[in-house]
Amino acid sequence: MRRALLLTLATLAACTDRDEFDGTVELFFRPVVSGAYFNCNEMYPGPGAAMKPQDFRMYVTDVRLVTDEGSEHAVELAEDGQFQARGVALLDFEDATGECRGTPALNKTIRGKLSAADQAEHARYTGLRFRIGVPPELDFADPATLPTPLAEPTLRSAVTGGHLFFTAWANFESFTPDTQAFSGVGVDLASDGCLGATCQRSNRPEVVLDNFDLESSTIVVDYNALFAKLDTTVCGTNPVAPCGCWSRQVDSLCLQVLPRLGVDWASGASTAGQVLFRVDG
Repeated sequence: MRRALLLTLATLAACTDRDEFDGTVELFFRPVVSGAYFNCNEMYPGPGAAMKPQDFRMYVTDVRLVTDEGSEHAVELAEDGQFQARGVALLDFEDATGECRGTPALNKTIRGKLSAADQAEHARYTGLRFRIGVPPELDFADPATLPTPLAEPTLRSAVTGGHLFFTAWANFESFTPDTQAFSGVGVDLASDGCLGATCQRSNRPEVVLDNFDLESSTIVVDYNALFAKLDTTVCGTNPVAPCGCWSRQVDSLCLQVLPRLGVDWASGASTAGQVLFRVDG
C-alpha cells in the first residue's frame, strides 16, 4: 500500500511539473577547445603547432524538440532584434578580441517557444534537432532588406554572395622546424555551385542530438574537433596563404572538414557523423 501511494504521488508530481511547462525553450551552448572554454585570447597547444582562434560563429534554423516517442515539435524562435530574426539564430562565440575578426557581442543561447498545441500534449522531450544554415529564401536576399543578425556583413560569402552558415578559423604557429604553419586554417560553410539563388550543393547539415533534457542539458560545441589532426599538406607549402575550405569542390581541405560538420562533400547533403556538437547533462 505504501509503495503504491508513493508511486501515485510521484506520478502526480511529474504531471504537475509537466502541466506548469509554458512552452518556453532556452537552449544553452558551450564552446570548448579540448575541454577548456573557448576564448579568443588563448593560445591552445597542438601537435607541432599552437592554435590561436580567429573566428567561431554559425547560423541555426529549423529547431525542433523530439519526444520519447519520436515525434518532432518545431520551436518558434523569438525575435530579439540582435541575434534572432525570421526563424534564424546566430550563435557567436568570438568577441573580436585577440586575433578574432567578428563582432564584440557574444551569444550562446537560442530562445523560442512551442506552439499552444504542442504545449497541450505535455510531451516528454528527449532529443533535439536543428540545421546549420539560413533558409534558401533568405540566403541571397539583399542585405539591406534583412534584419540583424541576417544582415551581418562579415558573414557573407566572398565566393557566392550568399550567407556564411558556419565559420571557424584558427592561426597555427609552428614551434618545430618540421611543421608547416599557415596564417589561417579553417572553413567558411555556404551553399556551393550557385547560379543566382539556385545552388547545386545546399551544405545545410542537420544536427541530431539524442539523450537531451530540456531542463538540464547543455550543447557542447567542440572547436578542436574541427581542427584536430587535419592534414594541411594538401594546401601546399605557402605559409602566407590561408589553408581553407570555402565550401567549393576545388578546395582540398573540404574533403576533411565537411564530413566533420555532417556535410557530404560531393552532394552537399546532410550526413551522419558530425563531431562538433554533443549533449552534456
